[in-house]
Amino acid sequence: MALLLSTTANITTSPRKTVPFLPTGTPKRQITVKSLQKRSKNLSPLRVAAPPSDPAASDEETVRKDEKEDYGSLVDDEFGKESSDSKFSWRDHWYPVSLVEDLDPNLPTAFQLLGRDLVLWFDNNSNKWVAFDDKCPHRLAPLSEGRIDENGHLQCSYHGWSFDGCGSCTRIPQAASEGPEARAIQSPRACATRFPTMVSQGLLFVWPDENGQERANATKPPMLPDDFDKPEFSSVTIQRDLFYGYDTLMENVSDPSHIDFAHHKVTGRRDRAKPLPFKLESSGHWGFAGASDGNPRISAKFVAPCYYMNKIEIDTKLPVVGDQKWIIWICSFNVPMAPGKTRSIVCSARNFFQFTMPGPAWWQVVPRWHEHWTSNKVYDGDMIVLQGQEKIFLSKSMEGSEDVNKEYTKITFTPTQADRFVLAFRNWLRRHGNSQPEWFSFSSQQPSPSTVLSKCQMLDRFEQHTLKCSSCREAYSAFQTGQKFLIGATVAFCATAGIPSDLQSRIVLAGLALVSAALAYALHELQKNFVFVDYVHAEID
Repeated sequence: MALLLSTTANITTSPRKTVPFLPTGTPKRQITVKSLQKRSKNLSPLRVAAPPSDPAASDEETVRKDEKEDYGSLVDDEFGKESSDSKFSWRDHWYPVSLVEDLDPNLPTAFQLLGRDLVLWFDNNSNKWVAFDDKCPHRLAPLSEGRIDENGHLQCSYHGWSFDGCGSCTRIPQAASEGPEARAIQSPRACATRFPTMVSQGLLFVWPDENGQERANATKPPMLPDDFDKPEFSSVTIQRDLFYGYDTLMENVSDPSHIDFAHHKVTGRRDRAKPLPFKLESSGHWGFAGASDGNPRISAKFVAPCYYMNKIEIDTKLPVVGDQKWIIWICSFNVPMAPGKTRSIVCSARNFFQFTMPGPAWWQVVPRWHEHWTSNKVYDGDMIVLQGQEKIFLSKSMEGSEDVNKEYTKITFTPTQADRFVLAFRNWLRRHGNSQPEWFSFSSQQPSPSTVLSKCQMLDRFEQHTLKCSSCREAYSAFQTGQKFLIGATVAFCATAGIPSDLQSRIVLAGLALVSAALAYALHELQKNFVFVDYVHAEID
């Protein structure tokens, strides 16, 4: 994601086409008078003074008329052949729920998918990751609060019921050794609900239908491009839970034009913003695809329900090696966890400047957690902007019964081709996605997180990312340990500085105390990158 932000500024544009938008009303019908009775040939016609016409208003009406006509032709050309009846089945797909490297195989992990609470855990007996409904069949306690017992089974922390990787109950401590209680362990009602799972390309996928094993076996999960496996490409991954809706995040990743402003001096620059002449090449219930011309060339593909790929190809010429084709991939999975909450999993790769990215080679010294500091700045730059945007959309949807996706181009003003993929996503969501994911549980009375959370809560890196990232979690712990050691060293040097009789030794100990204190303070400041960093766009010149 971050790499895409820094490359869009150099795009060369082709002749612009008008990107129209939806008509905002019905044209007024003009009433004509067919005949009038003449009173007298010599009688002059009655003249009535009319108010002066407003040239600006007239021009505005003309523009609106042109916009209506242009948008109508766009819809006919790009979306007219699709059937609005071809609805999308949200539960018949593989969803990536986590990067495997960020899961702890010794602990159960809670997760939400389409509003349903799941528990993810590693079954050592079958050497597979497993997903259960996050409730014990006994008294509905969350299994994610349990533990892996001595037999490698998932044990509920409330009454100690245990379950194997298939979901079968293996132990009921309270049951008698004989009689009906002893047979209760064999009851189907004692089993945990298990969902199909698979691991592919470092991602754990879950099929959100416990009865869909046959369909899951016949369906391949979304795949990363082959370039990710080539030795000339270096890759990095990150995941973060975001407190705004699936549609808000999908709209954001479909929009490269925000990069130079929302991420100014992080991965873009305001003075490099240019027109982005995107063209939609294909669309359907599966998603859509398109690209821009010029250098760099940006191609995008949305694979429903949550996979979005961006490929940036840059033709460049270097002094020594000559002509080069640089390629950047930014592949994002935008997983609908619950209404108003989405997990972003981003896998990016490139075939140049590999030494600045994490990797297995000895010369790739940049740690993964350091790369995440930059990626989290990108998330933070979008966070407050998208929070405000989502609040308005939610208020609009509550004002009337109309679908926001149908009224999108009335609520917003999208006159440029840079918004073409945003309109394409909103069109897909309206035509095929029933305007929102198919939630397992949804209460309209429960407010969306973006409407109630403060800025500090929205930008909370610790809860949203650090605790869920193995690299950042370990680095944060190491920073804390280092800080405690340096504070202790500072105290020790200060306490012993007055003991030596010679002045030189005292100066050395005092100097070491200052250095330790400075390093402890530096680690304290760096730790904020794991917890919270305020983001104010206006303060970035």
